[in-house]
Amino acid sequence: MLQSMRDNLKGTAAIIVAAFFGFIMVIGGVDFFTGASGGATDAVAEVNGEKITNLDLQRAIQNRRNMIISQYGEDVPVDLISDEQLREPVLRQLISSSVMRQAAQESGMVMSSVAVDKAIVEIPAFQVNGSFDPQMYRDALRRMGYSATGFRQIMENDLALQQYANSVVESAFTTQADAEQIVAASMEERDFDYVVMPVEGMLAEVEVSDTEVEQYYQENQGQYQRPEQVAVEYIELTPQVFANNVDISEGDVRAQYAQELKGFSSELRRRAAHILLEDADKVTEVQSKIDAGEDFAELAKTYSQDVGSSDEGGDLGYTEGDVFPEAFERALASLEVGQVSVPVTTDSGTHFIKLLEVEESKAPSFEERQAAIEDQLRAAVAEREFVDALTRLADLAYNADSLAEPAEALGVPLKVEGLFSRQSGSGVLSNGQVVEAAFSAEVKEDGNTSDVINLNNEHSVVLRVTDSKPAGTYPLEEVRQQIVARLKRDKASEQLAKQAEAFKEKFSAGGSFAELAGQEGLTLETSEKTRRGGFAQRGEINAKAFSLPAPATGSEELTTFATTNGDLVVLDLRGVRPGQLSQQSKEQRQALMQQLASVNGGAELAAIQRFLSDQAKVDLESSAE
Repeated sequence: MLQSMRDNLKGTAAIIVAAFFGFIMVIGGVDFFTGASGGATDAVAEVNGEKITNLDLQRAIQNRRNMIISQYGEDVPVDLISDEQLREPVLRQLISSSVMRQAAQESGMVMSSVAVDKAIVEIPAFQVNGSFDPQMYRDALRRMGYSATGFRQIMENDLALQQYANSVVESAFTTQADAEQIVAASMEERDFDYVVMPVEGMLAEVEVSDTEVEQYYQENQGQYQRPEQVAVEYIELTPQVFANNVDISEGDVRAQYAQELKGFSSELRRRAAHILLEDADKVTEVQSKIDAGEDFAELAKTYSQDVGSSDEGGDLGYTEGDVFPEAFERALASLEVGQVSVPVTTDSGTHFIKLLEVEESKAPSFEERQAAIEDQLRAAVAEREFVDALTRLADLAYNADSLAEPAEALGVPLKVEGLFSRQSGSGVLSNGQVVEAAFSAEVKEDGNTSDVINLNNEHSVVLRVTDSKPAGTYPLEEVRQQIVARLKRDKASEQLAKQAEAFKEKFSAGGSFAELAGQEGLTLETSEKTRRGGFAQRGEINAKAFSLPAPATGSEELTTFATTNGDLVVLDLRGVRPGQLSQQSKEQRQALMQQLASVNGGAELAAIQRFLSDQAKVDLESSAE
């Protein structure tokens, strides 16, 4: 159900809904943040009397941090993911989500326990080979610091929020007049001719004197400022550095496999289907049809009020005994394959439960586990070597005249990097902590080796500055070629501009655009029924053509302009035709109306959120301010 709801949100609406609620649910690889200041249950804000606790805030901050790191890598600047940087926007997001959740509740948006359970089972992060894996589920909750009950509550809130968002977005509409205006502009067509006067052909003919170069340099030194720079040598430690040199014998792999077999216990997985009835009056009717041998799947499609499974004939997928409510699981465990239970009551309503299939897990073969065990053993050895190297690194690097000897002693490569500024470092040298150390007075000026910089639990760096240059102006000789190229291009562009103006004058005197292009040795390009857009220089030409006013009937609009590479373009706009909605196919019109309705729905959802936030009583505790 969760996935189907998300699939129904398209375009702008999907972006807005994701901005409201998306970061709250970060399932994969989230380690629970335990460094929160203050008590976990202390309130950092109250929204209409509902508390947002310090624990809620710290979890959300860590979730947002992990999302940023997953997008930009671990070399993301430290200040971008610090608690101080993330606290305010994340708290605002939590307040907005709280306001919208309350609105959903007041609107009567509720989700059945079965719908929540099915949504959890369908989350890819909890699946192995497309099937729900209870152990993966438990491990993920443990990493996030959630109990099963707490996580189900979050899921229920998330589903209700999306149901509420859908109710707003999907009720939006657009008018025929709006669609016609959009089509008139977006599908407008223009006819024009143009010629390109290339700057490259003139550069060889242009001369630039030393005096001109010197004068330009003196007048524009602000363009040639050199930032402070350092060159470094450094040692970078990660477990992977050592893993690349670890050999694992087949005997060790088989020994580990034997240990796994000793700990393996076979587990039963039951695949369930059900018919959920919230109306008790239908129980007897459904029971009689089941007793009469009617097809269970068809009955589920007809009677079941679980919208998440009814279309699938009531199929809920697999459970190992801890996915569904206790009464449901107990009844399911008592069935034989193909058997249907008596009516079972839970908080969601009355269920008729059918056991579709039973699977017993089997121990994987040695061949199936070999590669994974090798990786595990290699990682374990590499981790030990990494920890050992890390404990020795500080002593080896302290007061070392060069990091070559510590690198050799640890068996890791010594890396070197030429001059770079605070903004131009790449890889680990773009990390905020590393940059701060490299440009610190203690390292850069006093010549000391940096402290060991622990970027995370499995990534550490130590460095020395081998060269440095203060900020200043680049010498003329270092930028001479840049200035010569700039002045040549400017001179060539000036000459082209004069030629283009002469071309316009001849055209205004009654010359033919095509004939004039031929006389000047230029290639005439004709563009008919042109739409907006395009790439590179053609994109610039199209953009200019669409920026011009439509010429009067029977006349033409001639203009000249330079493209970003210095070429001059003379363009003759001959005709403009607005797009016509009536000329689009039925399918195109329907798609456009749906898209515009989605845009309007997204705007309405954003407006509702702003209104509710403005009306809400929000009290921020002093610790959150």
